[in-house]
Parts: sequence; structure tokens; C-alpha cells
Amino acid sequence: MSFTYENQGNNTYLVYKIGASDNVDTMSLGMITNNKIDGIVPTLFTQSDTDRFIKYNISAKVSAKEFLSGVVNKKRLLGVFISVLKAIKSTEEYMIDARSLLIDLEHIYVDVSKCDAMLVCLPLVRQNESVNIPMFFKQIMFSTQFDQNENCDYVAQIINYLNSTPVFSVDAFEKLLMDIDADNLNIAASKAVAGQQKPVQPQSQSQSQQPKPMQPAMNQLKNTQVQTNMPSQGKMQSQRETQSANNVVQPNQVNFAVPNMNPQNQNRINNNVQMGTNISGTYVETTSEKQMSMFGLLTHYSKENKQIYERQKAQRKAQKEAEKNGAAMPGQNVKASNTSFAIPGQPPQQRPQPAQAQPQNVMPQQPQQQFVQPQRQFTQSNQPQHQFAQPQPMPQAQQKPAQQVQPQPVQNQNANTGMTGNPSVPPQILENMTKAGNFGETTVLGVGSEAGETTVLGTSQAQIIKPYLLRIKNNERIELNKPVFRIGKERSYVDYFVSDNTAVSRSHANIINKDNEFYIVDTNSTNHTYVNGSMIQSNVETKIEHGTKIRLANEDFEFFMY
Repeated sequence: MSFTYENQGNNTYLVYKIGASDNVDTMSLGMITNNKIDGIVPTLFTQSDTDRFIKYNISAKVSAKEFLSGVVNKKRLLGVFISVLKAIKSTEEYMIDARSLLIDLEHIYVDVSKCDAMLVCLPLVRQNESVNIPMFFKQIMFSTQFDQNENCDYVAQIINYLNSTPVFSVDAFEKLLMDIDADNLNIAASKAVAGQQKPVQPQSQSQSQQPKPMQPAMNQLKNTQVQTNMPSQGKMQSQRETQSANNVVQPNQVNFAVPNMNPQNQNRINNNVQMGTNISGTYVETTSEKQMSMFGLLTHYSKENKQIYERQKAQRKAQKEAEKNGAAMPGQNVKASNTSFAIPGQPPQQRPQPAQAQPQNVMPQQPQQQFVQPQRQFTQSNQPQHQFAQPQPMPQAQQKPAQQVQPQPVQNQNANTGMTGNPSVPPQILENMTKAGNFGETTVLGVGSEAGETTVLGTSQAQIIKPYLLRIKNNERIELNKPVFRIGKERSYVDYFVSDNTAVSRSHANIINKDNEFYIVDTNSTNHTYVNGSMIQSNVETKIEHGTKIRLANEDFEFFMY
């Protein structure tokens, strides 16, 4: 059986030419041409003189072989399987021989947006041919790469059913697939319902609890405001002061009892507490009168409260100034900077004064080499000889004799260029460097090497093949980074999604890379594909080269290899 493709207007047809030896099943041919059967590709019968043709409209559909290539998810697989089972059941309803169905991936065509498949029914009488339907499904299951980002338990369920069932039943297998699909739909529906439900806001609980603790405080504030407007304000104020004075224990009446302590130390600690000085020697404001704040003064205003507030304010200000200047407050017996707290049973100890570092004129230390100002010593011949003081510690590489150090092949020994890589520096250069302070120059390492040469790239290195499409409409560069690169407007299927052109089909064309040779294939698009202005045949590979102009429907592209 040989098929060809034919484009008529916006339609793409799969054409079969009936041969002289073919025995046509006229009843099946009449059923598929006069009825729209679920799961069967729409069919036309034409005749020109003695030539007879059966044409199948496969516009805007791709073969199942291409559809199931690459990573396949549950929706794609179940869509193809369920469609095949529906087509088999439809043949029984329309009294079509099931053996006339071409159950192979190359002659099953799928709508990429709905994942619905259609089978080609070739109405020829075939006596001895039969199709093993369970084996067809098994081959798909074992040759497909499934999406690992989703739950793949359905794969095991389908394989277990196909292996454990001695007699294959279309209805039972369809029920299993429908149950798996229903579980998927239920999960999606539950997620949608969970997304629509408004989450319980935690603010409701906090809002209900917040006014409760605030209510007594508001009542107290109202009661306080009412009391301030009463005429017997002075009497009630004096009564509250008397009650607070009787109930509150004054700080100067507290004696701290420390076990196993001498009486003198115990008395000294109590005196410090009474005078307002803590153990560490810092001043603590202790007074028998109550603390008066600005809010309390405004709430219970009187001359006495005003005097208390001003006196406390002056004390706090004096305390801050004393802390800032480092002076001792009244009542301090010991300077905080000289003494620490006394240990029970032992005399107080003086704090050690921190030693002040004496400034020294020290040369900055180098990480590896240290040079000391050379000193001249004259021998009996009155000739100057230079000696270098050996710094401690000295690296082992510098403690070797001078004759053991092998000089570099090329050294820059100019005094203006500073040091070279050789640790044994001539005395004249070092003397000029230390006298003039010329430490800002940079040493050039390996002058004699070939570091400055430039490598010339050859033609094979300069033109690295990196194929891409240039969309003329917006100058967008589309990298062709897959062996089969799909172009269309079905986002879930194609590699490049054309969102702003409705004339482009859902799966319009593929660009195929075969050993850096590129081909374009029209995948039964509605408005066809053009290469350099000429329409190409659907499902036929057309070679493209660097600079080829491609048009998908009315969308222009240009192909580049580098």
C-alpha cells in the first residue's frame, strides 16, 4: 500500500490509488464516504477515467508517530488510546470490517490541541490479514518516553492489564482508560475548587481577641478622666499618695543579706544601695517618691506633682550629662573605672589599666621578602661592601647560598623597573630603590615568552554552525536547538509558539536536523508552507540552506546556519 499527499486549496489529503488487483468493499466504502464516523478520517472517493482514488482529509493533523515522539504526558497517551478504541467500536456500529482499519502510528492522525485521533479506513477485502490490537498498545507503552514530572502510576496499570488479560476486551480496556482519565479530571477539579475557596484569614481571630485586653485599660482611662474633673481632686490625690507610700517598700529600707559575709562589707553594700550606687560603682537613681511621667502630670495635675516632675527631670538630665562626661554622680564612693565589685570576704581589687601601645616606626612587612636598609662596612682595603641583615623569620628559599640560586634566562635588571622574579637582587639596584623610594613600577615576567602572539582561527573554527530562524516581523531570533523543531500555535505541543498570527496552524511545520543538513516539513497545515516563494508538499522533507526564505501561511522567516 502506497499513499501520496495532495494539497487542494486549504486542505491536505492522504491519497490512495486503487489498483487493478484491489478488491474494494463497496459497502464499507459507502459507509465511510456518506457518514461522519467517530474515530474515522473523513473520506472522499473520486474517479478520473479509469483511475480511482480514495482521499482522506488530514488537514491540520499530525501523525501519531510524530505526536508520540519525545516526552509524552498522560493526556496525549490516553487521548490516542481512547480514540483508537472508539474507532474500533464505530466499525461494529456501521457494519464495517474492523480489518480495514490501518492500526499503525503512521496512518493515525491526531489533532494536537484536543489530542483526538482518527484512523484511516481502507475499504479493501483482505481475507488473511488480522491486527493484534493488544500487541499494538504494548509496543506503544514500551517505546514511549513518559513525562516524569507527573504521576506515572497509570503506565503500570495499563501494562498490567495488557499482560494479565488472556482475552482482550475493547469495552474493559476502554473502561480502565476512562477511569484513569476520570481520576485525572477529579484531581484537576479538586485543585480548581481548592483554589476558588477563600482561605480562613487569621486576622479574624486576632481581631476578636484584640479588643478584649484593651477594654479594661480604656475603662480605667475614662475613670481617670472623670476623677480629674471632680472638685475633691487634692484630697483624693493625697489619699492615693498615702496608700502608695504605705504599700510600696522604699529602696533605702532594703538590706541585702549575703551569706558568709563580713559585717563591714555588708554595711558597705547597704550604704551603697541607700546612697544610690550599685555594686559595680555606677549611679542608680533611687528615691522614696513615686515616678512622675508627663502623662501622669497631665492626668493628675497639681503644684506638688509639677514640682516632683521638674525635679525628676532635672535629675535624669544631670545623670545623662554625668554619664556622657564620665563624671561620678553624688553618692558614688568608688570610681567605676578603677574598681570592680567586691568579692564577699575579700578586699576590693583594682582593675588593671589597659596598656597603651607605644607607636613604633616599623617598616610594613612584605608577605614573602623583607629587605632592610643596607649598611656599608669598610674593610682594610677601604672598599665598600654591602651586607644585608637577615630578617627573622626568613623563608627557606632565601637562606640558601647565592651560588645555588639559578638566575632566570631573561631578567630585567634596570633599577627603574623594580624587582624581578629572582630573590637575589644586586646591591646597586636595591640601594637605588631604597633611596629613591621607587616602588611603583610593575615587573614584567617572562618577556622572552611567546605570550603576545595571536592564534589565527581557521575557516572551520570561525563558522561554527548554530542554526536559527529570523522572524522578519519583529526581528526575533529563534534558536533551532532540537533535532526536530516544531513551529505552530499550540503552546503545549510546539517548540516555538506563534501567538499573534491566526493564519498559522496549531502544528504548522517542523525543521529537521540530519548531520547539520536541515530540512523543513509541512505538517498538514491549513495555509501551507512556502520555501523561497514555492509551496512545498505536505509531509515531504524539503532541504533548506543558509539564507533560505521560509513562509508559514503569511508569516515570513529566514533561515541561517551561522
